[in-house]
Amino acid sequence: MNIILLGPQGSGKGTQASLLNARIGVVQVASGDVLRAAIQSATPLGIEAKTYYDAGDLVPDAIVIGLLIEAIDQVPDGTDVLLDGFPRTVAQAQALDAALAERGSPVEKVVELRLPLSVAKERLSGRLVCRTCGAVYNERTRPPTVAGVCDIDGSPLYQRADDYPEAIEKRLRIWERENDALVAYYESKGILESVDAQGAPEIVMTHLLAVLAPAGASA
Repeated sequence: MNIILLGPQGSGKGTQASLLNARIGVVQVASGDVLRAAIQSATPLGIEAKTYYDAGDLVPDAIVIGLLIEAIDQVPDGTDVLLDGFPRTVAQAQALDAALAERGSPVEKVVELRLPLSVAKERLSGRLVCRTCGAVYNERTRPPTVAGVCDIDGSPLYQRADDYPEAIEKRLRIWERENDALVAYYESKGILESVDAQGAPEIVMTHLLAVLAPAGASA
């Protein structure tokens, strides 16, 4: 089953992907991670993407979708896939739908993590990331055991350069403008579910499991 997770930055998409992986074996396919890995490995699509990346241009949707399809193809048959970070626009959603439909593996469920933007801003302003493993913490809501140190591997934590007030405000304004149309698109297809993302991660995961279960995921 292909699942798409929507929500503003700070809504906990990465955290939920990790929790669902541990609970029911869902495999996260994050567009940013897939793109970086392809560029680093110098795959054919990665080499093509790098020309845009190095020039500071957006990588064309067709290349990103091709990379996502390659990543999905590597997931064992029968394993649920959670797409994170793509699509962000209706045009991208339509192109992704067409590519997946050709392979007989359409998107079956889209879950929107609903979070007030004021809460998203607060979460993002306190976000800390591990330099080595990428684990995400929050100074106020999910702090590491030892301040500034990753619980998993002991590496130092840092605040991303784009997690400052002005940058956060700009990103969330862009997200809000694009998300309304994207939600309407998936709602019209009858595959959209919504989950309140304000609770503790474990509580949000419980709600996610409940909406995914009818489509085939099981707790």
